[in-house]
Amino acid sequence: MTKYAAITSMDQTYYDHCGRAMLRSYKKHWSHILPLSVYNENDFTVKVSTVECVGWNLGEAYESFQQRHSNARVKTFAKKGFPIIDAMKNLDCDRLIWIDADVIIQNEIPKQLLQLISRDDVLSTHFSVWHVKNSVTYHSCETGFFILNKNHPEYAEFCNTYIDIYTKDKTDGMRRFYDGEIYGKTVEIMESKGCKMMNLNPGQHKTPISRSVLSPYITHFKAGLKDNRDFSKFESDDE
Repeated sequence: MTKYAAITSMDQTYYDHCGRAMLRSYKKHWSHILPLSVYNENDFTVKVSTVECVGWNLGEAYESFQQRHSNARVKTFAKKGFPIIDAMKNLDCDRLIWIDADVIIQNEIPKQLLQLISRDDVLSTHFSVWHVKNSVTYHSCETGFFILNKNHPEYAEFCNTYIDIYTKDKTDGMRRFYDGEIYGKTVEIMESKGCKMMNLNPGQHKTPISRSVLSPYITHFKAGLKDNRDFSKFESDDE
């Protein structure tokens, strides 16, 4: 039987705004399906049962990245990338699932659907998006949710490619040095080598999750959608 495991990351401020609601929605709908590990920056206390706190020991590569970069948004988005790198190396599972802290899980996902979108021959399941800058089209991924197949023969090369982009600042061919662009570039490189991927955004929408097969199960309140949102209505009374 395929062993699924999910991860997310957040700091105290994000937890107070939307992260706690996300974790409680996971507890209500998905906690019996797969475990969820939380990378909690500065080791703040997560008051939601059924989730495991991992802490924030992301290693020297993370510290080096934060020191050598001055762009605040690049530094912020790396706080997503390096927990992914840590889980790539250390989390024991067959399928690694990322869920953003501003995602609300609305319903239980059928196990048959989860299996369908994470087949053995697929290396990455994700939402591809494309952006045009100065007449150049760039591939990225909407990484509010993705699945990585840790049993795939090319999984190690996928991870090494992703890690190299972060640790060696390989920004060529990318629009911005953000996590979605880096994941998208990794997918592009591995796909060019013949690896099979599953893109859940065949319509090339800029906001794909709400138009995908996952729309009945998760909602992603990314960017400005979450800033003035009251997430308390998504929370149950129990923790």
